[in-house]
Amino acid sequence: MKSFKIEKILIPIDFSETSLLAIEHAAFTAQLFKADLVLLHVVENHWERFNIVVPELRIDPPNGIINAVEKRLEEIAGNIRSKYGVKSICITSNGTIFSEIISVSKEHTVDLIIMGTHGISGFAEFFVGSNTYKVATQSECPVISIQMNAKNLGFKEILLPIDLSEHSRQKVHHAVVLAKHFASQIHLVGLEDSSDESELKKLELHLDQIENFIKKNEIACVRTMVTAANQAKMTIDYATEVDADLIIIMTDQDENITGRLMGTYAQQIINHSKTPVMSIQPIVGNSDWGH
Repeated sequence: MKSFKIEKILIPIDFSETSLLAIEHAAFTAQLFKADLVLLHVVENHWERFNIVVPELRIDPPNGIINAVEKRLEEIAGNIRSKYGVKSICITSNGTIFSEIISVSKEHTVDLIIMGTHGISGFAEFFVGSNTYKVATQSECPVISIQMNAKNLGFKEILLPIDLSEHSRQKVHHAVVLAKHFASQIHLVGLEDSSDESELKKLELHLDQIENFIKKNEIACVRTMVTAANQAKMTIDYATEVDADLIIIMTDQDENITGRLMGTYAQQIINHSKTPVMSIQPIVGNSDWGH
């Protein structure tokens, strides 16, 4: 498996409180990893939608808006530089938020996206979806989503849920890399969704291998096995119980263990967790995790 490194972090900024909090998390992380930051603001394409309806009246974003955004981004970059000693570049683009984030992340070969999210519920959750969830499921690099109550910088307590889905163990290496830099403890949690004895033994074997790998890297590890009807809710509740700073999930983590009625496991975690969430796209056809 390709090694996980953090040399460049992208932060989408809409100047909300959560995006400003995400900047602090990203700058703190960049300082630890000696990484650079890419600050991105996307001017939403309301003008483009109007142009489709009334094409003869071509409207572009007012220069005043662009200038104000660029000035504010430069101020933020200056504050980051003086507070954390981290270099930043500032980008202002126009278009659809999630697609611009994906495009800029590829263009600048970023290793991690850290973004604020407001959470989501009800109609929008299933029929519109949040920008965070769209980015997390389409980004080639990991995405950390931060909600407003995640005030403490750094990830000292990392929750690593493991099930028997094909790619679940691919996130182990990411957890170890983060734990080494943040001096974290990893909470290794086996998600049971079957009473079949052979399946449970297989999961226990996976947990044995992962726990040994974590401890071989001299990282503190606490291990447990849990069973619940809704594994996503259980994961969120367990994160609260152990005061976790980060939950690491695969975006394809077995959606059958929660049932489609509530949305996929990843969708529920990203949209509802108050604990920051790192979402990782699986490498299809590769279940290796670097042990």
